[in-house]
Amino acid sequence: MSEDFSKLGFAKTYIYPALALFLIPIACLFFYSYVQSVYDQQFLDAAIADIRTDPQLKQDEKEGLIAFYTTYPPSSLIVSSIPTAAAWREIQDTQYLVEQYSLAWAVRICWACILGGIAAFVLTGIGVILSLQSQSMQYVSLLVGWHLLRLFCTLEVIAQGLLVFSLSFWIPAFFFNIYIVKILLLFAILALGAIGVVIAAIFKRPSDDFVVQGKILTREMAPQLWYDLELLSSKMQTAPPDHVIAGIDDNFFVTQLPIKVQDKNEEVQTLTGRSLFVSLSLLKKLPGQEADAVLLHELAHFSGNDTLYSQRIAPLLARYDHFLEGLYEGGLSRPVFYFAVMFRALYEISLGSLSRQREFRADRLAASGTSPHDMAHALLRITAYSQYRAELEKEFFDAEEAHEQVNLSERIDGGFLAYTHSFVDKHNVGELATAHPFDSHPPLQQRLEAIGFRATPDAMRNALYDESIGTWFQKIESAEMLERDQWNAYEEQFRQFHENILAYRYIPSNEQEQELVEKFFPPVTHTAAKDRPVAFDFEKVTYEDWDGPIYYREIESMTLENEWGARLDLVVKRNGKNKTIKLPLSKKSNEQQEVMSTLESYYGRAASAIAHQQSLNDPEPTLPPGDTFSMET
Repeated sequence: MSEDFSKLGFAKTYIYPALALFLIPIACLFFYSYVQSVYDQQFLDAAIADIRTDPQLKQDEKEGLIAFYTTYPPSSLIVSSIPTAAAWREIQDTQYLVEQYSLAWAVRICWACILGGIAAFVLTGIGVILSLQSQSMQYVSLLVGWHLLRLFCTLEVIAQGLLVFSLSFWIPAFFFNIYIVKILLLFAILALGAIGVVIAAIFKRPSDDFVVQGKILTREMAPQLWYDLELLSSKMQTAPPDHVIAGIDDNFFVTQLPIKVQDKNEEVQTLTGRSLFVSLSLLKKLPGQEADAVLLHELAHFSGNDTLYSQRIAPLLARYDHFLEGLYEGGLSRPVFYFAVMFRALYEISLGSLSRQREFRADRLAASGTSPHDMAHALLRITAYSQYRAELEKEFFDAEEAHEQVNLSERIDGGFLAYTHSFVDKHNVGELATAHPFDSHPPLQQRLEAIGFRATPDAMRNALYDESIGTWFQKIESAEMLERDQWNAYEEQFRQFHENILAYRYIPSNEQEQELVEKFFPPVTHTAAKDRPVAFDFEKVTYEDWDGPIYYREIESMTLENEWGARLDLVVKRNGKNKTIKLPLSKKSNEQQEVMSTLESYYGRAASAIAHQQSLNDPEPTLPPGDTFSMET
């Protein structure tokens, strides 16, 4: 969000695209108004000619009729309630009436879309302004806004779908006096598809599971920790948490959302109620009073009902984000998507504003319960730890060789104190922020200033110079074992993930690299036409009717053809020239899918490896020709 504000500005990023909401209605309004004016003029010219040559009419009657039709053209008479209009409609041809009705209703739909869009912009602005007042108003405005916007957006998609479909009839009919059934069917399918996707997105329940890696600390496992938490809760005038989860993430947080806790054995337990997550690794680094300050900060979120409103708002945001996906995927609903995403972006401003207010309030209460220095020192230590851990993880991840082991926790414990000596000098510490799974925290400088801590470089260095083991860590029985077990599981997952990534980086130059790539992309054989085998490995595809294998680096494009039996036409580039090589496919759809999915997967790996190797030597790498590959039909 901040990047969008700074580089493009909020208007260019969100509001200007949202104006696409009016694109189809305004364009259709001009077109249908023009068609009506042409038809009105044609009718008027014919009517005047008939009236002037009618011998049965007196001159004053002729002038009266001409004045009437000039005042009330067909576009007006078709929807007018005056008795003369009803009489006029009774004598008109049915097809002519249908055409006039369709034009009149199209114009009405255009105006409804335009006026509805203007009203939606106004109501959206009012809702966002109200949401800035308080947490309760924020929830109410989002709740009302979600129900109104999904109704408006759905009706808007239906209306704009009808307009686009009507254009597919009226443009050929008006300009060429024909209509094309295939075009009508095409746009009908597009419109119905967009409407169907959007309606489905309203009722489909999004997956909102929040999984936490950690261990649930019962009172039996950590009686001293629970006792002291109750004392801190009493000081903060709130009830203690229902659950405490101990993990190795680089943050602390509280929530009232249902969470799934997964332990080292991947067993999952769902918790409801008020949960507190504590980082074992950070508790080890935080001296007693600093840990008190951090925990008081988290408990302050309970006392301020912050977690209660987050619990109410989070499901609404999840459903709204899922609805946005439906609008985006609907195709014809894309203009409505840009309007809906603008509201989401505006609401994000409100969420960010009140979130920062909550953080400042929790900081103040924690500082008053301990001291500003304790709170400030804790924030500095947590920020330094997170930064150091992120740098080490990046170092491990960027390595071009597989790790026999990832000794991340050992590196952190052994090097953190030395890192703190240079942390203040090497980083713009004031612009950093502590990590959090739900909220964005204010920059560290603002938080320190808000509690009255003058963050000079010397003061920050002194705050970080402490290597004693935190007292709260010692309040957890078997804390060392709990932390070690979780680090072992995390480091092994990290090692395996890094191996998988290396498979997308390597163009094997030795047996070890080839062995690693083939671990994830082993040689496989599938069935092509007439039960004949087609073989794949990490660098090529082989088929017995070809002169030789096709290497993925040669592939320019691929097209699936079904005219004379299913086949893949592979366009390869050799010796500077393109050549099409055919791969006939099995008649069985599952065998066709196996061949195509394997080719896409193995080709994608090769293209990624080529791009990565180029990036190592080229600061501005260009993708290999095959990276434009797509499966076409």
